[in-house]
Amino acid sequence: MKTPEMKKTLLTYAVIIPVVLIILDQWSKFAVVQSFDVPMSICEQTLRPGLEHKIPGPMDISLVCNPGISWGMLQGDSPAKRWILTAFAFIMSGVLVYALTQSKDRLTKLSIALIISGAIGNGIDRALYGAVTDFINFSNIGFRWVFNVADSASTVGVVILIIASFLAPKPETEETP
Repeated sequence: MKTPEMKKTLLTYAVIIPVVLIILDQWSKFAVVQSFDVPMSICEQTLRPGLEHKIPGPMDISLVCNPGISWGMLQGDSPAKRWILTAFAFIMSGVLVYALTQSKDRLTKLSIALIISGAIGNGIDRALYGAVTDFINFSNIGFRWVFNVADSASTVGVVILIIASFLAPKPETEETP
């Protein structure tokens, strides 16, 4: 039986935070694609549209379609890979919701919520368009990867999870004589 506290935790960390971030992620991708005056299905048509908005400062907006996973790994385009990665994202999100029910501290719960958000945000792209729409480009300062809001959520979530693992109280062990 789920306690009221468990229901509140699930509502906050498995629903509200992911929904807000997924909406932000999908809206930002839509806005960027629209700013280039190309269809949302651009990633089904080409992986390197070569579209870029130069803006003052360290960041540019560059439209890149990523059929692989983070940091440019698993590149190459195939329908099997597309659907395997999509299924993996949604299955792992379910596993992470379970992990959320088992976590004790808010920092860990927040990190899991962020990772779920990123997985679903990019999973939606992969399911609809065959590739993830990336657009945040910091190559002006030497960061060569182009990413999006979902990638940011996942990355920050993993960093917070690592930090939370160091801050978590150590389980007490029984001493043997």
